[in-house]
Amino acid sequence: MSTLYFPAGAEMTEGAHKAVPEAARAAAVDDFLRDVYRPARDLDELLDGLAAGLVRHVDALSAHLVLPGVAAGAFEAGKAAASMTSRSWPIAYGREQLGEMRVTWLGSTPPGPDRLALCDDIAFRCGYLARRYQVQAWAQIRFGCAPLLVGTCRQLHHLEMFVEKAAQSLLPVLIKGEFGTEKTQLAVALHFCGRSPDQPFIEVNCADPSGRPAQWFELARGGTLFFNGIDELAPALQGQLPQFMPSRLGQWLGVPQAGEIRVVASTTADLPQRVQEGRFSRGLLAELDFLAVTVPALRDRPGDVEVLAVAVLERHGYDARQICTPALIDICLRHPWPENLFELERVVARLAVMCGGQPIGQADVLRHAPWLVGAPAQEGAELPPATAAACNAVQARPVCAATPAHWVQCVAGSDTKEFSKLHDALRKALLHLGKHYADEVSLGDLARQAHVSPSHLGYLFRSGLGVTFKPLLQHLRIEKAKEILGAESRSRITEVAMRVGFSDLSHFEKSFRRIVGQSPREFRRSVEGM
Repeated sequence: MSTLYFPAGAEMTEGAHKAVPEAARAAAVDDFLRDVYRPARDLDELLDGLAAGLVRHVDALSAHLVLPGVAAGAFEAGKAAASMTSRSWPIAYGREQLGEMRVTWLGSTPPGPDRLALCDDIAFRCGYLARRYQVQAWAQIRFGCAPLLVGTCRQLHHLEMFVEKAAQSLLPVLIKGEFGTEKTQLAVALHFCGRSPDQPFIEVNCADPSGRPAQWFELARGGTLFFNGIDELAPALQGQLPQFMPSRLGQWLGVPQAGEIRVVASTTADLPQRVQEGRFSRGLLAELDFLAVTVPALRDRPGDVEVLAVAVLERHGYDARQICTPALIDICLRHPWPENLFELERVVARLAVMCGGQPIGQADVLRHAPWLVGAPAQEGAELPPATAAACNAVQARPVCAATPAHWVQCVAGSDTKEFSKLHDALRKALLHLGKHYADEVSLGDLARQAHVSPSHLGYLFRSGLGVTFKPLLQHLRIEKAKEILGAESRSRITEVAMRVGFSDLSHFEKSFRRIVGQSPREFRRSVEGM
């Protein structure tokens, strides 16, 4: 492909951003990226697609994007070029100019402000897209793997703008997000885009850490120390961190020879709630929560679902153009993806293998991943008629026919056979509830066990069981109390109430009478008289 290079300092646009309303500009660049963006294998391929799309969208004669070692160009064939007008824009990331974008139009009159504004915004977004591939190349060399952010939704763009600013500071960063979101990719990007990308990047797997805090901080000296899943770090280790981590709030005295270390931590749990429950250090959270960001769940960025599915297929060696069908994407858009990108990766790769690399149709999904059509993405949403009919024909779901009382009995008796009919996240939540019903358990606790958000788990309770969490928990505790009252005639009522999770005897007795129709004593006498 022919490429041209235009040195920095070429004519730049003047005031294009003032001539076009901000909302119109945002909509225009979103339309452009939706049309042309694909999860390319490398930066060269990405720039080729952007250059070709740019020619179409701004009705140009040619477009060229040039970065060090990479150049792409596109031309509109069949147009005369006796008189031309060219403009150039820098492709930058932060204060660093990565390259240049140059667009040429026919004629001597400059294009209108709408086209110039779109070019300005495209060049701006190109800087972030290019940086993704630089991070990927660095990670491939450093770790032997290549995590890459994929997508163009605004939420992802806001994350990248956060990284751009936060990377220049040494303040701690707390990355929050559900299980399966791109928290690790962000931690890697923060290090690479920071002041010292050549310094160490040390990851601590907090669920099963290797070594001790002293070793972690020593190895990370001058670089980044990443606590992956800090919500799973044992309390004893949380308590040791202040011995090596300088306090920016003056909570503890200076740490000798601490050096400059950027601390980054990720969490899937609600740490303030963990603090209230006594399961996470309040002082440690205060030190971490300087620069905090939340990675959006996949269900909150539907515009990226298709390109993420394409990226999975390409990563596993398939030609996405051949096997990624509208039917597959249509179904994916309606699935809530409780495990986010991890679940998407498993499901799409599974479908590709089971279909032998052939186009993945609706029947294939129903055969190899029927749960994808088991629940709409949002409460009240409906599947397309054809999908709903096919689902009913292949897999009738008996869950909704059961009453809430039936599920209370199943949880009380740990009926795993019945649980197999449920959504996987709901099954995990009920199994945990069956063991911990007497504890101070919340919907948030169950959601963390099931690796979904509390709001999504609440939806699964309502749609799958026909009951919300709190009434189910109360009925379960009363069912357990009935078992104890029937089996242990000498147990005091107060003791039974405490054993099943009630801290207030009066509340227990009122709940028991409302659900059973008798007081606990009346129930015990009726059982003894049988």
